[in-house]
Amino acid sequence: MSIDEKKYNNLFITTFKASETQLNTEFERVIKEYQYSDEIKLAFYNAAFDTLIKQFKNEISKDENYENTISTIYQIYISALKEDNINTSKLESDLARFKTIEVPEMVVKETNNEYQHQFKNYNLNTKYGRKRAREQAIRNYENGTTEYRNEIDKLKFAFWIIIIVVVIIIFIAKQQ
Repeated sequence: MSIDEKKYNNLFITTFKASETQLNTEFERVIKEYQYSDEIKLAFYNAAFDTLIKQFKNEISKDENYENTISTIYQIYISALKEDNINTSKLESDLARFKTIEVPEMVVKETNNEYQHQFKNYNLNTKYGRKRAREQAIRNYENGTTEYRNEIDKLKFAFWIIIIVVVIIIFIAKQQ
């Protein structure tokens, strides 16, 4: 079992976007404290990966790409370890637990979580107020429940019917 520091530093810094300075200083601190060995390096990179996964889970928005992003990160790290003939059973079990337990819990939480619509009054006589009111309306529509969106869609449909009828009446009146 030989662990190439350049390979794993490159993996963490370029692929996982970890802080190069922090990774290097922590690595040097761990090596000074526990001596230089492949087991210590592996333990360090596993701890760094666990920290990275926790950070991604907390900071990534929990949308349709969440499971794919976390799973891809796991797969990249697992494949790098497998290239070096290192046992990855713990990481594979963590990935399986994530897919079977955490992702379904997330879906249940999302369905139970009611979006609180924002109703902040903006001055519609200013460019800023109109922009903020429009953004608020879009945000409320995108994050709203399906019932809320259906209600808005029905209102839009009704207004379009009214506008079309008025245009037809004006067109007919001008023809006569």
